[in-house]
Amino acid sequence: MPPRGARRTSAKSAREAPATIREADVEIEIEDLSDFDESINILLYGPAGHGKTVLAGGAARDYRTVFLSTETGVVAAKRAGSKAQVMRAPDWEHVVAGLNKADNELSPEDWLVVDSGTKMQVLYIRWILRMINEQNAMRDLDIPAIQDHQKWQNGFKRFCDRIIDAHYNTIFITTAMMTENENGDDLVIPHLTGKGYTISDYVSSQFSVALYYAVTEQKSRTENRIRRALAQPFPPYFAKDRYNALGRWQDVEEGDYTAMSDFIGMIYDSLDNSYAS
Repeated sequence: MPPRGARRTSAKSAREAPATIREADVEIEIEDLSDFDESINILLYGPAGHGKTVLAGGAARDYRTVFLSTETGVVAAKRAGSKAQVMRAPDWEHVVAGLNKADNELSPEDWLVVDSGTKMQVLYIRWILRMINEQNAMRDLDIPAIQDHQKWQNGFKRFCDRIIDAHYNTIFITTAMMTENENGDDLVIPHLTGKGYTISDYVSSQFSVALYYAVTEQKSRTENRIRRALAQPFPPYFAKDRYNALGRWQDVEEGDYTAMSDFIGMIYDSLDNSYAS
Protein backbone atom coordinates (compact mmCIF):
# COMPACT_ATOMS: atom_id res chain seq x y z
CA MET A 1 0.00 0.00 0.00
CA PRO A 2 1.51 3.39 -0.96
CA PRO A 3 1.86 6.06 1.76
CA ARG A 4 -0.86 8.66 2.01
CA GLY A 5 -0.36 11.36 -0.54
CA ALA A 6 1.81 9.20 -2.78
CA ARG A 7 0.62 8.05 -6.17
CA ARG A 8 1.68 5.50 -8.70
CA THR A 9 2.69 7.28 -11.87
CA SER A 10 1.05 6.68 -15.20
CA ALA A 11 1.92 7.91 -18.67
CA LYS A 12 0.24 11.09 -19.80
CA SER A 13 -0.48 11.92 -23.39
CA ALA A 14 1.48 14.71 -25.05
CA ARG A 15 -0.17 18.11 -24.68
CA GLU A 16 0.07 18.85 -28.38
CA ALA A 17 -0.50 16.15 -31.00
CA PRO A 18 1.61 16.16 -34.17
CA ALA A 19 0.07 17.44 -37.37
CA THR A 20 -0.06 13.89 -38.72
CA ILE A 21 -0.82 11.06 -36.33
CA ARG A 22 1.11 7.86 -37.05
CA GLU A 23 -0.41 5.09 -34.96
CA ALA A 24 2.68 2.91 -35.39
CA ASP A 25 4.73 5.49 -33.44
CA VAL A 26 2.44 5.33 -30.38
CA GLU A 27 3.13 2.72 -27.71
CA ILE A 28 0.10 1.44 -25.83
CA GLU A 29 0.43 -0.39 -22.54
CA ILE A 30 -2.41 -2.31 -20.91
CA GLU A 31 -2.32 -1.58 -17.18
CA ASP A 32 -4.17 -3.02 -14.22
CA LEU A 33 -6.92 -0.60 -13.21
CA SER A 34 -5.64 -0.82 -9.63
CA ASP A 35 -2.38 0.79 -10.83
CA PHE A 36 -4.18 3.76 -12.39
CA ASP A 37 -3.87 6.76 -10.09
CA GLU A 38 -3.38 10.41 -10.92
CA SER A 39 -3.54 13.77 -9.20
CA ILE A 40 -6.59 14.75 -7.15
CA ASN A 41 -8.50 17.73 -8.53
CA ILE A 42 -11.25 19.47 -6.56
CA LEU A 43 -13.57 22.11 -8.01
CA LEU A 44 -14.88 24.37 -5.23
CA TYR A 45 -17.60 26.86 -6.12
CA GLY A 46 -20.31 28.89 -4.45
CA PRO A 47 -21.53 32.42 -3.70
CA ALA A 48 -18.99 35.17 -3.10
CA GLY A 49 -18.10 35.73 0.53
CA HIS A 50 -19.21 32.35 1.86
CA GLY A 51 -15.74 31.10 2.80
CA LYS A 52 -14.37 29.17 -0.19
CA THR A 53 -10.88 30.62 0.13
CA VAL A 54 -10.78 29.96 3.88
CA LEU A 55 -11.93 26.37 3.31
CA ALA A 56 -9.25 25.79 0.64
CA GLY A 57 -6.57 27.33 2.85
CA GLY A 58 -7.32 24.71 5.50
CA ALA A 59 -5.54 22.12 3.35
CA ALA A 60 -2.28 23.60 4.66
CA ARG A 61 -2.79 21.99 8.07
CA ASP A 62 -1.41 18.69 6.72
CA TYR A 63 -0.22 19.40 3.19
CA ARG A 64 1.96 21.95 1.49
CA THR A 65 -0.55 24.35 -0.07
CA VAL A 66 0.20 27.21 -2.46
CA PHE A 67 -2.38 29.74 -3.68
CA LEU A 68 -2.20 31.06 -7.24
CA SER A 69 -4.38 34.02 -6.38
CA THR A 70 -6.00 36.83 -8.33
CA GLU A 71 -8.06 37.70 -5.26
CA THR A 72 -7.48 40.13 -2.39
CA GLY A 73 -9.82 37.80 -0.52
CA VAL A 74 -6.89 35.46 0.12
CA VAL A 75 -6.34 37.58 3.23
CA ALA A 76 -9.35 35.76 4.73
CA ALA A 77 -7.34 32.53 4.72
CA LYS A 78 -4.46 34.37 6.40
CA ARG A 79 -6.75 35.73 9.12
CA ALA A 80 -8.08 32.20 9.68
CA GLY A 81 -4.53 31.04 10.43
CA SER A 82 -3.76 29.21 7.19
CA LYS A 83 -0.09 28.30 6.73
CA ALA A 84 -0.45 28.26 2.95
CA GLN A 85 1.90 30.13 0.64
CA VAL A 86 0.77 32.46 -2.14
CA MET A 87 1.77 33.48 -5.65
CA ARG A 88 0.06 36.73 -6.62
CA ALA A 89 -1.51 36.84 -10.09
CA PRO A 90 -2.83 40.34 -10.90
CA ASP A 91 -2.79 39.71 -14.66
CA TRP A 92 -2.70 36.84 -17.15
CA GLU A 93 1.09 36.94 -17.48
CA HIS A 94 1.38 36.28 -13.74
CA VAL A 95 -1.19 33.48 -13.95
CA VAL A 96 0.86 31.65 -16.60
CA ALA A 97 4.17 32.35 -14.84
CA GLY A 98 2.70 31.07 -11.57
CA LEU A 99 1.50 27.88 -13.22
CA ASN A 100 4.95 27.39 -14.75
CA LYS A 101 6.53 27.78 -11.31
CA ALA A 102 4.07 25.28 -9.83
CA ASP A 103 4.94 22.79 -12.60
CA ASN A 104 8.63 23.15 -11.78
CA GLU A 105 8.56 23.27 -7.98
CA LEU A 106 5.51 21.46 -6.59
CA SER A 107 5.61 17.74 -5.84
CA PRO A 108 2.89 15.09 -6.29
CA GLU A 109 2.04 15.49 -2.58
CA ASP A 110 1.48 19.27 -2.84
CA TRP A 111 -1.70 21.26 -3.47
CA LEU A 112 -2.13 24.27 -5.75
CA VAL A 113 -5.19 26.43 -5.03
CA VAL A 114 -6.32 28.33 -8.15
CA ASP A 115 -8.28 31.31 -6.82
CA SER A 116 -10.22 32.13 -8.79
CA GLY A 117 -10.95 30.56 -12.15
CA THR A 118 -13.77 33.05 -12.65
CA LYS A 119 -11.40 36.03 -12.43
CA MET A 120 -8.75 34.27 -14.51
CA GLN A 121 -11.22 34.06 -17.39
CA VAL A 122 -11.51 37.85 -17.22
CA LEU A 123 -7.74 38.30 -17.08
CA TYR A 124 -7.34 36.03 -20.12
CA ILE A 125 -9.73 37.95 -22.39
CA ARG A 126 -8.12 41.22 -21.27
CA TRP A 127 -4.72 39.82 -22.26
CA ILE A 128 -6.04 38.70 -25.66
CA LEU A 129 -7.49 42.15 -26.36
CA ARG A 130 -4.32 43.85 -25.15
CA MET A 131 -2.19 41.76 -27.53
CA ILE A 132 -4.54 42.56 -30.43
CA ASN A 133 -4.53 46.26 -29.56
CA GLU A 134 -0.72 46.33 -29.67
CA GLN A 135 -0.94 45.15 -33.29
CA ASN A 136 -3.97 47.26 -34.20
CA ALA A 137 -4.60 50.39 -32.15
CA MET A 138 -8.07 50.69 -33.67
CA ARG A 139 -9.22 47.60 -31.81
CA ASP A 140 -11.01 48.39 -28.55
CA LEU A 141 -9.38 47.10 -25.35
CA ASP A 142 -12.76 46.19 -23.88
CA ILE A 143 -14.86 44.88 -26.78
CA PRO A 144 -13.92 41.46 -28.23
CA ALA A 145 -14.77 40.67 -31.82
CA ILE A 146 -16.65 37.51 -32.74
CA GLN A 147 -13.45 35.66 -33.64
CA ASP A 148 -11.87 36.56 -30.28
CA HIS A 149 -14.44 34.52 -28.37
CA GLN A 150 -13.36 31.23 -29.95
CA LYS A 151 -9.73 31.78 -28.99
CA TRP A 152 -10.78 32.83 -25.49
CA GLN A 153 -12.96 29.78 -24.92
CA ASN A 154 -10.63 27.20 -26.46
CA GLY A 155 -7.57 28.72 -24.81
CA PHE A 156 -9.22 28.69 -21.39
CA LYS A 157 -10.25 25.06 -21.81
CA ARG A 158 -6.65 24.21 -22.66
CA PHE A 159 -5.50 26.15 -19.57
CA CYS A 160 -7.86 24.14 -17.36
CA ASP A 161 -6.77 20.87 -18.99
CA ARG A 162 -3.18 21.76 -18.11
CA ILE A 163 -4.18 22.15 -14.46
CA ILE A 164 -5.97 18.80 -14.47
CA ASP A 165 -2.96 17.09 -16.09
CA ALA A 166 -0.46 18.52 -13.60
CA HIS A 167 1.51 16.12 -11.40
CA TYR A 168 0.42 17.96 -8.23
CA ASN A 169 -3.08 18.21 -6.73
CA THR A 170 -5.38 21.18 -7.25
CA ILE A 171 -8.30 23.03 -5.72
CA PHE A 172 -9.92 25.21 -8.39
CA ILE A 173 -12.20 27.93 -6.99
CA THR A 174 -14.97 29.79 -8.82
CA THR A 175 -18.06 31.73 -7.88
CA ALA A 176 -21.49 30.34 -8.77
CA MET A 177 -23.94 31.33 -11.48
CA MET A 178 -27.57 30.44 -12.15
CA THR A 179 -28.78 29.44 -15.59
CA GLU A 180 -31.38 27.15 -17.17
CA ASN A 181 -31.06 23.86 -19.03
CA GLU A 182 -32.81 23.05 -22.29
CA ASN A 183 -35.97 22.13 -20.36
CA GLY A 184 -36.09 25.46 -18.54
CA ASP A 185 -35.00 23.98 -15.20
CA ASP A 186 -32.77 26.10 -12.97
CA LEU A 187 -29.10 25.15 -12.69
CA VAL A 188 -26.53 26.45 -10.21
CA ILE A 189 -23.08 25.79 -11.67
CA PRO A 190 -19.50 27.15 -11.57
CA HIS A 191 -19.27 30.67 -12.95
CA LEU A 192 -17.28 30.09 -16.13
CA THR A 193 -18.82 31.86 -19.08
CA GLY A 194 -19.00 30.96 -22.76
CA LYS A 195 -21.53 29.32 -25.11
CA GLY A 196 -24.28 29.38 -22.53
CA TYR A 197 -22.97 26.97 -19.94
CA THR A 198 -20.93 24.82 -22.35
CA ILE A 199 -17.56 26.03 -21.06
CA SER A 200 -18.61 25.60 -17.45
CA ASP A 201 -19.85 22.10 -18.22
CA TYR A 202 -16.61 21.19 -20.03
CA VAL A 203 -14.37 22.39 -17.20
CA SER A 204 -16.57 20.85 -14.49
CA SER A 205 -16.45 17.47 -16.20
CA GLN A 206 -12.66 17.33 -15.87
CA PHE A 207 -12.62 17.43 -12.05
CA SER A 208 -12.90 14.34 -9.88
CA VAL A 209 -14.66 16.23 -7.09
CA ALA A 210 -16.97 19.24 -7.40
CA LEU A 211 -18.24 20.86 -4.21
CA TYR A 212 -20.94 23.52 -3.95
CA TYR A 213 -20.10 25.47 -0.78
CA ALA A 214 -22.34 28.00 0.95
CA VAL A 215 -23.69 29.09 4.31
CA THR A 216 -26.81 27.13 5.27
CA GLU A 217 -30.01 28.89 6.32
CA GLN A 218 -30.03 30.03 9.96
CA LYS A 219 -33.13 29.65 12.11
CA SER A 220 -32.13 32.64 14.26
CA ARG A 221 -29.49 35.37 14.33
CA THR A 222 -27.90 33.85 17.42
CA GLU A 223 -27.51 30.40 15.89
CA ASN A 224 -23.97 29.46 14.83
CA ARG A 225 -23.48 29.55 11.09
CA ILE A 226 -22.94 26.24 9.35
CA ARG A 227 -21.37 26.04 5.93
CA ARG A 228 -22.24 23.02 3.80
CA ALA A 229 -20.20 21.45 1.01
CA LEU A 230 -22.49 19.46 -1.29
CA ALA A 231 -20.61 16.49 -2.73
CA GLN A 232 -23.48 14.89 -4.66
CA PRO A 233 -25.96 16.61 -7.00
CA PHE A 234 -28.93 18.21 -5.29
CA PRO A 235 -31.01 20.11 -7.89
CA PRO A 236 -30.46 22.82 -8.87
CA TYR A 237 -26.88 22.50 -7.52
CA PHE A 238 -24.17 20.67 -9.44
CA ALA A 239 -21.81 18.48 -7.38
CA LYS A 240 -19.97 15.17 -7.69
CA ASP A 241 -17.46 12.91 -5.95
CA ARG A 242 -15.91 10.20 -8.11
CA TYR A 243 -14.14 8.75 -5.06
CA ASN A 244 -17.42 8.35 -3.17
CA ALA A 245 -15.51 9.58 -0.11
CA LEU A 246 -17.47 12.59 1.15
CA GLY A 247 -21.03 11.34 1.34
CA ARG A 248 -23.89 13.55 0.18
CA TRP A 249 -22.42 16.58 1.94
CA GLN A 250 -19.99 17.73 4.61
CA ASP A 251 -20.88 20.44 7.14
CA VAL A 252 -18.26 22.90 8.37
CA GLU A 253 -18.97 24.48 11.74
CA GLU A 254 -18.21 28.08 12.63
CA GLY A 255 -14.54 28.43 13.48
CA ASP A 256 -13.45 25.23 11.75
CA TYR A 257 -10.68 26.45 9.45
CA THR A 258 -9.06 23.12 8.62
CA ALA A 259 -11.98 21.10 7.24
CA MET A 260 -10.43 20.86 3.77
CA SER A 261 -7.53 18.87 5.20
CA ASP A 262 -10.09 16.44 6.62
CA PHE A 263 -11.83 16.20 3.23
CA ILE A 264 -8.51 15.41 1.55
CA GLY A 265 -7.76 12.77 4.17
CA MET A 266 -11.13 11.14 3.48
CA ILE A 267 -10.30 11.02 -0.23
CA TYR A 268 -6.89 9.47 0.47
CA ASP A 269 -8.54 6.94 2.79
CA SER A 270 -10.90 5.92 -0.02
CA LEU A 271 -7.90 5.42 -2.30
CA ASP A 272 -6.06 3.42 0.37
CA ASN A 273 -9.10 1.14 0.71
CA SER A 274 -9.22 0.63 -3.05
CA TYR A 275 -5.54 -0.40 -3.02
CA ALA A 276 -6.19 -2.82 -0.16
CA SER A 277 -9.04 -4.48 -2.01
